[in-house]
Amino acid sequence: MTDQARQMAALTAVEAAIGAAAVDRTPQGLARFAISGAAPLGIVLPADETQLAKALEAARTAGGVLQPVCNGAHGLEKAGLDKVIILDLQRMNAILEVNEELAYCLVEPGVTFRQLDAHIKEKGIKLWIDHGGNPDASVAASFVQRQPGYTPYSDHFLMQCGLEVMLADGKLVRTGMGAMPKSTCWQLFKFGYGPWVDGLFTQSDFAVPTKVGMWMMPQPPAHQTFMVTVPKEDQLADLLDVLGPLKLNMVVANGVAVGSALHEAALLGKKRGDYDGKGPMAASAVTAAGEALGLGHWNLYGALYGLPGNVPILWDMVKGAFSSISGARVIADGKGIDPRLWAWRIGAMTGVVADAPAFVPAWSGDQAVAANPVSPVDGEEAMRLYELSRDICAKHEFDYLGEPWRCGVRPIIARSYLLPPRRPKVPPTPTNAPLR
Repeated sequence: MTDQARQMAALTAVEAAIGAAAVDRTPQGLARFAISGAAPLGIVLPADETQLAKALEAARTAGGVLQPVCNGAHGLEKAGLDKVIILDLQRMNAILEVNEELAYCLVEPGVTFRQLDAHIKEKGIKLWIDHGGNPDASVAASFVQRQPGYTPYSDHFLMQCGLEVMLADGKLVRTGMGAMPKSTCWQLFKFGYGPWVDGLFTQSDFAVPTKVGMWMMPQPPAHQTFMVTVPKEDQLADLLDVLGPLKLNMVVANGVAVGSALHEAALLGKKRGDYDGKGPMAASAVTAAGEALGLGHWNLYGALYGLPGNVPILWDMVKGAFSSISGARVIADGKGIDPRLWAWRIGAMTGVVADAPAFVPAWSGDQAVAANPVSPVDGEEAMRLYELSRDICAKHEFDYLGEPWRCGVRPIIARSYLLPPRRPKVPPTPTNAPLR
């Protein structure tokens, strides 16, 4: 619970410190962050580090509670407490450097993947961008929230290098080599001297990010994208048992996605009302929904990268491995797949920043809670986790929309969207905790 009077006093103090133009109290602005049971009191929009320091000082002196968000312009972040003050960093949106030779960028927190994509296209820079599916998401937030993507650079936490944050007292801290005077390796070497502390500032309220360095993937000389579909619910295990050794040996190097038929249907704009019956759909109905779209019950998306002479050799190996699964289709040309889905899925694995064909939460409403349990890349373990997730969803009258089983080298992030047939009673969990 937040004290409304104290919060109002803090907001007034911040407004006095940085000017009314940097504070939004309009109903339209507040509505972007509001959810059932929680609405912000105001939005503070600092334009630079000087304004940010003044805002933090004023709020701290008044005892106010702030919730930092990297870019709240597109409704991707929501209030975590009622009457909280949102600290929205969207105006701090400078692309400070993109280094093509050493393949990295340094950005302020408000920079989106769409903005970074436009920049590298304008400059003719031959680097790929890895993003988690929404072009309007913040590049910095993808690190802070540990979001995965789809290329070999899919682990955004791992690919971050060099961080600047502002503590609640207004002090700036640079991590790694950024703490060294005249260092030229801030975005090249993560660790510097002594303990490595960057992880403290992810999914936490210890500081506000002001600059984030990210490694970027050079365009490879050759690549081969592909899709594998299987017709049966229990063949998720077969897919992952084949995939496991290919991931562990870095043959399939990208952030592999395995989407359920319903998730892919939702990506194409389908809604629960387009299908018969009420309540969670039976496995047979899910299979039929996939078949109607040319999809399997499970749909895997992967890619190979390397030299022109090497990729065909790897492709023959991978194609043969997945073809050993009964009823599997291995697709390299998109034949029989909706062109919108094929283009978006393949593009995400090859550095293309584009809007998805449709908004998945529109399956049964306009909001969703995403749960992200983790499993080994192992068929038996993955099936146990899937069945547990599916049955919990069914118990609470949710359809199971698993997107995708994002596969790293060893773990699977088994993202499940909770999409009830009515507005959820439980609001989405905020990605950033409030800063006190």
